[in-house]
Amino acid sequence: MNSFELNTFLHEHTFFEKFLLNCKNNNIQVIKSFIQNTSFDQNIMRKFPLMDEKNSEDFLINPKKQFETKTIYHPRDGIIFTCHPRFGEALEHHHDYIEMVYVYSGECHQKINDANIAMKKGELCILDTNVVHSIEPASENDIIVNCLMSKKHLDDILIDRLSGNDLLSTFFIHALYERNNFNEYILFNSSESEKLAKLMEDVLCEYFDRSLCSDEVINSYMIIIFSELLRVFESHTNSQSRDLLKNASITDIVLYIQNNCKNATLTSVAEHFHFHPNYLSTAIKKFTSHNFTFVLQEAKLKKASFLLKNSDIPVVEVASNVGYENTNFFYKIFKNYYGCNPTEYRKKFLTE
Repeated sequence: MNSFELNTFLHEHTFFEKFLLNCKNNNIQVIKSFIQNTSFDQNIMRKFPLMDEKNSEDFLINPKKQFETKTIYHPRDGIIFTCHPRFGEALEHHHDYIEMVYVYSGECHQKINDANIAMKKGELCILDTNVVHSIEPASENDIIVNCLMSKKHLDDILIDRLSGNDLLSTFFIHALYERNNFNEYILFNSSESEKLAKLMEDVLCEYFDRSLCSDEVINSYMIIIFSELLRVFESHTNSQSRDLLKNASITDIVLYIQNNCKNATLTSVAEHFHFHPNYLSTAIKKFTSHNFTFVLQEAKLKKASFLLKNSDIPVVEVASNVGYENTNFFYKIFKNYYGCNPTEYRKKFLTE
């Protein structure tokens, strides 16, 4: 599949979209007549796997039924790409998987946690496992691609490879381990990234036209896509912070905290970058949405995670190496962040 074939495929109407376009009166006879007179193209319906030929009548009689519990489950592990159905509203709901919403063409208007979010071509949004959202009816040229990622896929494929990337690794770790306490989203201003658009085009071609080693290729594309998203996010954030932070960027500051987490304090970091501590504290809160204490603690825990996975240093020494002399306190905050204590965390990786 090439880019032209992908574009044609994504714009083709699915069976469900034909129904939404042509059947305004959804009584049983109209639905039965539509099913009898409309071919069900299995190839095109790969874009919308919630519906198949066997359940089409039940689905069309009550298409809103899937939203009644407000939780949409997907039966498979791994990663799946779908196209959001045009011409119909997606009522308020949430998922038990990570969802990535990408605007291939046109626009996407959705409400996330009661906030109205307008996305244009090339922009991308990542929603965690509990975020509540709804999507307004899309028009003919509004091609909205959803990437559904199971927790197993995140844990097996992405977490380790993104462990050095503060933004996404934190987001995914919360989604995996915080259960019902985390319902965030990240919106990327990626409309001008030609590289991201090409990467998304390539991964969609691979997904909808599978061949030898497609799963491995798709996984590799996703790592590159997330890396590009981080660059987009960093570029946007640093352009905003340049005036506020003078010659430093927020990335420089966070990296300094990560590299010096054992002994770093707000005062020492402020002195290094020649800021007043209160000024630096405000800047960190503005651009990371977290206070200095949280950023420092997170840096310590990530370094501890690395040491636990890649060395046989005793846990008490790991705690000391990252700046915690009170081992009991270290155990407590480590479990709050990762969902298990340091000993259990190390055993998990030793047995894999």
